[in-house]
Amino acid sequence: MFYNNYDNVHGEDRWGLVGQVGDPFREERQLDLACAKCQQKPLVIAERNWMATNADHSQRYQIVVACLHCGAVDEFVVNVGREGVNSALKAGKRVPQPTDLRPQAN
Repeated sequence: MFYNNYDNVHGEDRWGLVGQVGDPFREERQLDLACAKCQQKPLVIAERNWMATNADHSQRYQIVVACLHCGAVDEFVVNVGREGVNSALKAGKRVPQPTDLRPQAN
């Protein structure tokens, strides 16, 4: 068993796991980035998969995105090695940033 310190808890994910939200890349959010296949915007975040815990105790996630127009799938990794560092899209070759997220519709 392991011990988790739930200081500054902000919510829980879809599996009921409690933790602090460290990055804004959540499922169903849209990225204002062009698709590598059809060059249309936006890309929607289809999946968010936990990969590992980094040495600075931040969580590394694989983010799978899909094009709303042609259905092409691409992916990138959030918190590569340390918090706040993202990898480039595999096919799109652009590094997604939190500023690329479209505002959430309420």
